[in-house]
Amino acid sequence: MSILVTGGAGYIGCHVVKELLALGKAVVVLDDLSKGHRESVPASVLVVGSCGDSTVVRRLVRERGVDAVMHLAANSLVGESMVDPAKYCRSNVVDSMALLEVCREEGVRRFVFSSTAAVYGEPVAVPIAEDHPLVPVNVYGVCGTTST
Repeated sequence: MSILVTGGAGYIGCHVVKELLALGKAVVVLDDLSKGHRESVPASVLVVGSCGDSTVVRRLVRERGVDAVMHLAANSLVGESMVDPAKYCRSNVVDSMALLEVCREEGVRRFVFSSTAAVYGEPVAVPIAEDHPLVPVNVYGVCGTTST
């Protein structure tokens, strides 16, 4: 069995992959390399593609025996989200839903979703509790509330 790490060649993802491999876990990384870096993860675990591509995800789940997903793939620049909101909704909502649907259909029940505090907007209290009101102030936060 293995762990699929989407966005695993990105800044946070590559560190997660490094730790999982150090623990002896079987890992497969799915990254479109739009923000990630090919050299950040071993070539043997990297598959270049989108987490929103159901065909690719389904093939990886079946061929690699994926039984858990760590979903770290997202566009995450607040300013850019305001300039190109469709890009953010497509990648952070639509692609995440496609990934979740394949996981449901294939029986993958372990799923870690890396989200953002941007869903909370301006905090009422710090530290921010999980039951804090969701009042995003930008597209990035809005797309995060849709997918959480």
